[in-house]
Amino acid sequence: MEDEWTVNANEALFISLVRPTSSGLEKIATFNPKFTYAIFGEDERIFGYKGLKINLQYDARDLRPNLSVTSSRKFASVAGVEALDVRETLKEFLPGVAFQGRQEYDSAVRNTPETWAPPGTLVKTAEKDGEIYEVWHGTMADLAVKQMLKRIQVMVLLFIEGGSYIGQNPEGKEEPEYSLARWSVFFIYKKQPTTDAPDKHRYIFQGFSTVYDFWMFQQPTPRASPAKDSIDHAWELPEGDFSLKDLPSRSRISQFVILPPFQGKGVGALLYNTIFCLGVDDASVKEVTVEDPNEDFDLVRDLCDMKYLRKNIPGFAALKVNANVSIPEKGAILHNNTRVSSPESGSSSADGIVDMDALEAMRVKAKIAPRQFWRLTEMHLMSTLPDSVRPRPDTDSVAQPSQSKADLQAYTVWRLLLKQRLYRRNANVLGEFEITERIIKLNETVSNVEWEYARILERLEPKAVVANSKRKLDSEAEEASTSSKRARVEDA
Repeated sequence: MEDEWTVNANEALFISLVRPTSSGLEKIATFNPKFTYAIFGEDERIFGYKGLKINLQYDARDLRPNLSVTSSRKFASVAGVEALDVRETLKEFLPGVAFQGRQEYDSAVRNTPETWAPPGTLVKTAEKDGEIYEVWHGTMADLAVKQMLKRIQVMVLLFIEGGSYIGQNPEGKEEPEYSLARWSVFFIYKKQPTTDAPDKHRYIFQGFSTVYDFWMFQQPTPRASPAKDSIDHAWELPEGDFSLKDLPSRSRISQFVILPPFQGKGVGALLYNTIFCLGVDDASVKEVTVEDPNEDFDLVRDLCDMKYLRKNIPGFAALKVNANVSIPEKGAILHNNTRVSSPESGSSSADGIVDMDALEAMRVKAKIAPRQFWRLTEMHLMSTLPDSVRPRPDTDSVAQPSQSKADLQAYTVWRLLLKQRLYRRNANVLGEFEITERIIKLNETVSNVEWEYARILERLEPKAVVANSKRKLDSEAEEASTSSKRARVEDA
């Protein structure tokens, strides 16, 4: 009986964007959520209905929501077993305005002024495929921005695994205004001219992102030692008020949602690039980071960051590994400065695999977090390897060019650089293995990262270049699969 009266919550919930027309409300797009476990439980099932339809409509402009729930049959209460009250359940996750009557909602949508514009400040206008897009920015201290975010924030639960609402403390109470002011909100809209009046426009919501500014401690730059008798030990806080915005900060992208109908059109990249470039241009922002990104967002971020570095950071596009580094056959030591030495001599080679000081200067200028920057550096350096040894995502379609000794040396040096970072990142996990198994596991991880980098670079480069030659990526991974132990070794 339970299965008969149980429906899949992801399939029962329909989300729509609507706009007013002369004959009523027109649906622009309708889609289903990716997750509903945060609302309806881990099984994402709703008991007590047949033909259940949960319709959550949004005005495509100001995101005014409206909820309606219908079904062909509802389970009659038996011995205390009742159908789930869907509307009551959703009251915890939607603002009160979502539960007003349909006529009142239709009237509010139709009466929204034609001159309506998103709240905040317009920070970016761009044209893509003949369409005009705008990015608007504000903080949660702005009541209009906060209202918009409250209306649409349920999308975080529906499309981000593990997502949660912002602007609330652990007890569920609203954060104080000074804290809300550190939350930036970015809305991205498509701006379309109306058919009856080309000089007028209508906005269609595409997605949003939230960013939090954390205070960032910076190690003070050492000064020349003053004379002993001239040292002044007195120090006082500065007088008067000063803006917290002027303090050094790390901007962390917390939530990032592009609605499903508008994905795959470059809208997400436009929004990310806008947020990133505003951070780069802000003198108080020292790094732009991302909170726990998923795989899809990681790809967008990698593509955008790589394009930015190659275009805007002098010297990055010209980077190559120093293939002249001498590597002893046994017992080589790779130092933090990427110089290689043998344990017997204790002396390092004249130059390292890369110039770490120069790379750190590029990283600081680009305001990219260390882990992300070193991944991009490894990826770019891999793209400069000779075709005969460069890893490719497709391992079989094209014959591999012959490999010279110099080609193999360049690949060995690059792979050594990658191994160094991966080993240090996963030292605790790898330390659980015996030495032989540890080497196998590390090689497996390196091969996985090679394939990941190759897949990303394929998206960045012309198809003709990508098709030139291929290199097998999974031979070592196959060898490593014989390991009986299981441990999490992070690929990047």
